Amino acid sequence: MVTVMGMVKGKVLAVPFPEGARLIREALDRPDYRDAYAMELLPGMPRDPAAWTGILRDAFPVVGRQGGEVLMKVSASGLDAWASILVDGERVILCSAVKTNGWRSKAYWCVVRWVHPFMARLMIVRTHRTLADVTSASSP
Repeated sequence: MVTVMGMVKGKVLAVPFPEGARLIREALDRPDYRDAYAMELLPGMPRDPAAWTGILRDAFPVVGRQGGEVLMKVSASGLDAWASILVDGERVILCSAVKTNGWRSKAYWCVVRWVHPFMARLMIVRTHRTLADVTSASSP
């Protein structure tokens, strides 16, 4: 069943990098890679993006927050990876941006980028399911 903004209830969709993701857009001028995945929010699910940071299992520390967006970053071996969680009222959107800084990070990202879309989708589905369970358990 298709619902709000072309979203399919319970499904993750690849979406264009959202205009509302201001923090991640400002954090990295020209990324080597970027993507975004969205899922429709269910009634009662948190609209605060901080509640969704578990998507990344606390591997990315929060470095900024503005409006409905939380920005996280991790740097390792010349690779700068940014993630943003944006809640726009109807959906939660996980945005990723990567900048490689040398041949080692380019080689590493060349391998990881094939797995990244699968992992991003898996993480957003897992967190969505967890928060849906918490929401339904706290409802009368």
